[in-house]
Amino acid sequence: MYPALSLFFDVVAVTTNHEVTAYLHKKHDVDVLELPPKYPANYQIPAHTFSKAFEVTPYAIEPAVRAKALAEAIAYYKPKAFYCDGVPELAIMVRGMGVPVVLVHLPGNVMNDPTQVFAHELADHIVAHFPASLEQANYQYTARTYYSGYMSKYAGRGVEPTSRSAINNVTILLGYDNYDESVLQTITNDQNIHFTIIGNKRAYELATNCVLLGPVEDISEAIVGDVVIAAAGQNTIAELLSLHKRLILLPEPRPYDEQAVHATVLADQHIALLAEITYSAEQWQNLLQKANGFTPFCEGLVNASAPEAIAQQMRNWYA
Repeated sequence: MYPALSLFFDVVAVTTNHEVTAYLHKKHDVDVLELPPKYPANYQIPAHTFSKAFEVTPYAIEPAVRAKALAEAIAYYKPKAFYCDGVPELAIMVRGMGVPVVLVHLPGNVMNDPTQVFAHELADHIVAHFPASLEQANYQYTARTYYSGYMSKYAGRGVEPTSRSAINNVTILLGYDNYDESVLQTITNDQNIHFTIIGNKRAYELATNCVLLGPVEDISEAIVGDVVIAAAGQNTIAELLSLHKRLILLPEPRPYDEQAVHATVLADQHIALLAEITYSAEQWQNLLQKANGFTPFCEGLVNASAPEAIAQQMRNWYA
């Protein structure tokens, strides 16, 4: 988004994560405000119940320190708008400071959360980084939402799928570090298939038909074969679809059931196949054979010009 937005605006990136801050400094010449943490040291974040607004914000001084840093930045930069990527509490604070909010809308059961509902209600505009055809039925703000299509750094340079003959190579894309070893062992039980596993930050005891690559710089070069087993994060799906991969989705637990909802919509529209964590080795073998002949309906979902289209909308609204 930054290169496209910077054609029309002086962009200031607001982060809550030091790794993201470091990446932005390395990648772009952009001003970055990293907000201080809103949680006290050693604070145990409670589970979401979606029963009240701001339920995971503690009664402590740290949230005030974060709000103060944000308010000082607003007063200093005097922004035309705040493009808020899925953090409703920040959207609410910034709108209260007199700044228009453009809220990024994510899949999932966000309408069950009073904080998310309020953020959607107050948003000047709403943007979804996926196609309108994949919107879930119970979303209430379709008329106010601009759908850009999926965004992917690989858009426009994916290779066409190879022959649909036998599956000899399958890639597993791990989305988090604590992936259950027994699940991986079950998935990779078929010794006739070679599995390439990307993203692991720890070792796993797997058979000789598996290669563990760990984190990689470029998944487009590391993926072996056309079939990829992956979680259902929006960015991951966008990148894999732009690379013309056939997807088997194994959603990770997330607040709002974001990945489960997203994966179900994709499966219902025959864009991807859906797996469950409880599958047996036989069920995985059957699903992999199904993937062998699976032709996904995925044309037009990834928009190579999505960042530029969103930037043009922002220009029309605020520049």
